[in-house]
Amino acid sequence: MNIKGMGPLATVNYYNKIASNKIEKIDKVKTSDRIELSKAGKVLNDYAVEASSYDKAAKVEEIKNKLLNGTYNIDAKLIAKSMLDVMKEIK
Repeated sequence: MNIKGMGPLATVNYYNKIASNKIEKIDKVKTSDRIELSKAGKVLNDYAVEASSYDKAAKVEEIKNKLLNGTYNIDAKLIAKSMLDVMKEIK
């Protein structure tokens, strides 16, 4: 049985032949998805953002007042549980 392989020169020539054959690029039509909100949707979105910021500001103000009055109590068990839950999510 006679098996002939490709020598180093034949391999280089084959590679150069493939590299020289340029494939024409086809221009693809760029498509993208779009969503447009109606005016009512935009107003509702603005309202939701304002309401959430108002709630946060009110909560911060409430905590500040409790800290100043010395009536802010922290549940250590609840904080420890929350910390453990976050650590479990990270893994």
